[in-house]
Amino acid sequence: MEKFYVAMLQYIRKSAFLQRTIIAITRYFPMITFILYPCVLLYLFISKSPFLFETIWKPFAAFLVVTVFRKIVNRPRPYEAMNIEPLIGHKHGESFPSRHTVSAVIIALVCFHVNIYLGIFALIVAMIMSICRILAGVHFISDVLVSVIIATLFYFI
Repeated sequence: MEKFYVAMLQYIRKSAFLQRTIIAITRYFPMITFILYPCVLLYLFISKSPFLFETIWKPFAAFLVVTVFRKIVNRPRPYEAMNIEPLIGHKHGESFPSRHTVSAVIIALVCFHVNIYLGIFALIVAMIMSICRILAGVHFISDVLVSVIIATLFYFI
């Protein structure tokens, strides 16, 4: 796995544009999700949607469970476990599962209650952001994949 990350980060660092793009996506795409979510809640509230309650509790429950689980597992991040330098600075530990990915995916899924195109847009944002967190060297692939599964399971509960 270390060879994969070393080779990937070397390739990314060869292109200033690619490096800046991944860093920007990693930093700013979560903002899209977290601006979108309250707007969805407001829309569901105003329209008196029966989906409002589950649109609140499902992301909250997923976030809470993942936060507690991360504290218990406290998996090192790729740059801690291997001899690599991430593209962005990040706190240590609590890599598994990715809280950004869990939150973005479950919020994207609840966006489908408002509009299919909004849900598709939010899901694309979530997937791009999640991939960039791997490319930035702050998450393992398994952190992100398990996060997608967790978000999906919480959505369908």
